[in-house]
Amino acid sequence: MWLIGFGMSAIFILTLSLSSEVISDLERQRSASSDNVQWTLTQVEVEHLSLMNALEHHLREPDGPLPLSADLGEVRRQFDIFYSRVDTLQSSRLFDELRADPEFARPLETVMDFLNRTVPRIDGTDEALETQIGMIWEDARAIRGDVRALAIGGLAYFAQTADARRDDTARTLAHLAALSAGLFLALGLVSLYLLYVNSVTRRRGDELVQTNHRMNTILSTSLDGVIVSDAEGRVLEFNPAAEAIFGHSLDEARGRYIGELIVPPHMREAHEAGMTRMREGGERRIVGHGRIQLEAMRANGEVFPAELALQSAFDGDEEIVIGFVRDISKRVANEEELISARDRALAGEKAKADFLTVMSHEIRTPLNGLLGNLSLLKNARPTHEQARFIQNMEVSGQVLLNHVDSVLDIARFEAGKLSVKRETVDLGALMQEIVDGQSGNAASRGNVIEWQWTGTARPWVKTDTQRLRQILLNLVGNAIKFTENGRVSLELEVAEPGGEGQPPVYEFRVIDTGIGIAEDDLDRVFEDFHTRDASIGRSASGTGLGLGIASRFAKAMGGEIGVESTPGDGSVFWVRLPLKPAAAAAEDARETHVVGPVTGLDLLVVEDNEMNLEVIRNMLRIDGHSVTEALDGKSGVDAAMDRRFDAILMDISMPVMDGPTAARQIRAGGGASSDVPILAVSANVLPHAVEEFREAGMNAFLGKPISLAALRDALAAVTGDDGAGETGAAAPGEAQLASIRSDLGEAAFARFVAQLIEEGDALLPRLARPGRTQEALNELAAECHKFAGSAAMFGALDMRDVLVEFETAAKAGETEELATLAHQAKGVWSRTRKRLTRPA
Repeated sequence: MWLIGFGMSAIFILTLSLSSEVISDLERQRSASSDNVQWTLTQVEVEHLSLMNALEHHLREPDGPLPLSADLGEVRRQFDIFYSRVDTLQSSRLFDELRADPEFARPLETVMDFLNRTVPRIDGTDEALETQIGMIWEDARAIRGDVRALAIGGLAYFAQTADARRDDTARTLAHLAALSAGLFLALGLVSLYLLYVNSVTRRRGDELVQTNHRMNTILSTSLDGVIVSDAEGRVLEFNPAAEAIFGHSLDEARGRYIGELIVPPHMREAHEAGMTRMREGGERRIVGHGRIQLEAMRANGEVFPAELALQSAFDGDEEIVIGFVRDISKRVANEEELISARDRALAGEKAKADFLTVMSHEIRTPLNGLLGNLSLLKNARPTHEQARFIQNMEVSGQVLLNHVDSVLDIARFEAGKLSVKRETVDLGALMQEIVDGQSGNAASRGNVIEWQWTGTARPWVKTDTQRLRQILLNLVGNAIKFTENGRVSLELEVAEPGGEGQPPVYEFRVIDTGIGIAEDDLDRVFEDFHTRDASIGRSASGTGLGLGIASRFAKAMGGEIGVESTPGDGSVFWVRLPLKPAAAAAEDARETHVVGPVTGLDLLVVEDNEMNLEVIRNMLRIDGHSVTEALDGKSGVDAAMDRRFDAILMDISMPVMDGPTAARQIRAGGGASSDVPILAVSANVLPHAVEEFREAGMNAFLGKPISLAALRDALAAVTGDDGAGETGAAAPGEAQLASIRSDLGEAAFARFVAQLIEEGDALLPRLARPGRTQEALNELAAECHKFAGSAAMFGALDMRDVLVEFETAAKAGETEELATLAHQAKGVWSRTRKRLTRPA
């Protein structure tokens, strides 16, 4: 726009200049006319002729050549007139340019010369003039040509000048006309441009009006309160939502300070400090920082939770603050209700866990007495009929125990604590074991049970054998249960060969020719407590948990489970599991490890339940153990303080002092049995409970109900004496020990063992020494590393493992962990030392 204005101004100035020039030209032309220049020029010749006539008239007197009366006065008058006319040409400014013309200046000079020569004659006496009048006439006649040249030259000059001025004027007028045309064109373009600008401006104005209308609509319909204030905090805008939230109308709010309007009294000081800080250009802790939750105040003084977002902007030169306010009273109330509901749900889950713990303990404890006494009865040489009754009771007890285990398995899965092991297993042997174990059950219902590979057999894999066995037993048990006089077939196939980084997928199929499952029930068979017939008079028993547990186990192992069935023709239950292939175990390792009972141990049994105590005592005495009894944890601690036992069997829930507390005090007491193995004996078999027992310093766990076999295995494990020297194959550690004994010979073996024991006896006390620097710990870690290798060479694998853990913790400076490991190493070394010095 400024460029257009500049151009228009230049054109206007140029037009004024040209107009002024035209006016000047016209004025000059008009001035020439008024001066009557041309008349003067022509009058010069007339005046000359008049002078000539006056001279000739005087010469016509009788004494003259012409017959005219002399009148010298007339001659003088005509001469003066002529002189004056020529003098005008000589001196007037109007003839300056003309006098510069040589064609005019030359005759003018001649005429002026005549006049100047004649003036003395004219101004002389009459007598002298009369005598010279003839010469004057002659001279005047002589300049006639010059006089005419003056008139003609002047007229020609002025005619040319006039023509030139007219031409100039015409050009100026043409320029002016062109400029005027350009000016009109420019004005036209400017007009068009202004029309365009006006159109744009109008459109923008309309858009601005529409935008304002939309903004007003948005603000008026917004569910969030919108408050606009100036930098001083005075309210400028207060939308309807804000009116609804705070209870102030726009008229009431406008102009008032926001602090006194909506800020609760206890927050006003902070609000004023923030406003002052913002005005002074300080830190803005709320403006521009998104939504924050705080409290606001309604017109009735009610303080409520609100969500506020502040932004600043400029309205012209004035800064304004826009606040978006949301009443979150209901949301906060709902959140509080949800938190309360969550707390109630967590409390319910805890109550559920507590219930399962209690039920596990309260059901397993009497089962321990029941099954334990049955086990003892079997060793009391009962009659054939009594043995049958005992067998029946044992079966019922095991069924009840299985039900409890099923509930606990579900609890473990729901708690995310269902662990999956990885161990090498021969699937063919596992399938045969299941078939052999279920053949009697199948035969009792007239069924034939068998298994086979489909496709190439790839039996050796790594998997959780116990979980897989339980899945298959649940499926096979169901198949036998709902099949009568039919066939139950187990098939095993590598369904997917696997690829790079992906293990093969094995499919286990349990196929029966039983009654089948209705299509409507297929989707529910894996639901908990779902049974085909839930009536009291149902023919097939069961809790309805078996398939649900199998499904959970399959998912935990990364697989899936499903069923296909045709009512009347039977069912096919399948399980697909990704199983990593494993190398076949050595033949000697595959041989059944027949563990003989540990005998002759001096044991402390801490148990408050007299029946359980009697069962355990009798079981232990069968294997020739010596049993010392304690009826609570405190008595057990006292007994362990004064006497060294080979191991301690510790119940958990007892009066006076519970098992974990007693174990901690035995470990920390430094008594005679502070480092002997402690077996936790409890009906609480939940994983977190077992972990707590280990944290209390117990070495192993023995779940109730206790079987004689489980008790023997546990004692063999914690005492390191599995009877390998008496029956069955040796354990890996024992095999290593036997091998090195054989290789070295008895004399060298005894010498090296003595050296190993000497080193161990020197090292172990140093492990528990407190207050060591990291440098000392590093040296100790190096010694542990060295001694761990020596221990492993003599088959002391437990010793090696605990020393490796100690080495790692020492390097990391974990002093608390070192104390626990030192105590653990002391117990392991005691057992290892006993094994090393045992005769071959």
